[in-house]
Amino acid sequence: MPLKIIGGFLLAAAGLGFGCTRARRLAQRREFLGRVLTFISCLSTELRYRNDDIFSLVNSCGELFQVSQSGSSPFYSSWRACIGKLRRRWSLTPRDMDLLDELGSRLGTTDSEGQLSHLAHYRALFERQLAEARRDEEQKTKMYKTLGLFAGVSAAIMLL
Repeated sequence: MPLKIIGGFLLAAAGLGFGCTRARRLAQRREFLGRVLTFISCLSTELRYRNDDIFSLVNSCGELFQVSQSGSSPFYSSWRACIGKLRRRWSLTPRDMDLLDELGSRLGTTDSEGQLSHLAHYRALFERQLAEARRDEEQKTKMYKTLGLFAGVSAAIMLL
């Protein structure tokens, strides 16, 4: 009987742990989108005041996006390789990934003014994504934790 009680507590804790993990993923996405907005602001400033290649400008704006220039590969290829690694780490949605892909598609291909307007456009799009991420986190965090605990307790009751 004591083993069943211990098992029940472990099942309840596992359910709660699963719910907390899902809630943490929502927070990670929100944090990442905030960092993207900071990156876009930094890149805009760098474009205005430095006359450097796009690889250097992007790399100087923090550790979030580190693109490596290998041989004669274009910036966009390096950008796609960089953002491909981010999805799982930051729990990004397909829409987030599409926006990141589109953001890098025109960087370094137009004059400074064109790139600045491109960045301003994507800043607005990412602000919407951040607002959605905050709303999701606010609405779903408690639900995930509650459902996880409920599932664990339900399994524990069935065990007993």
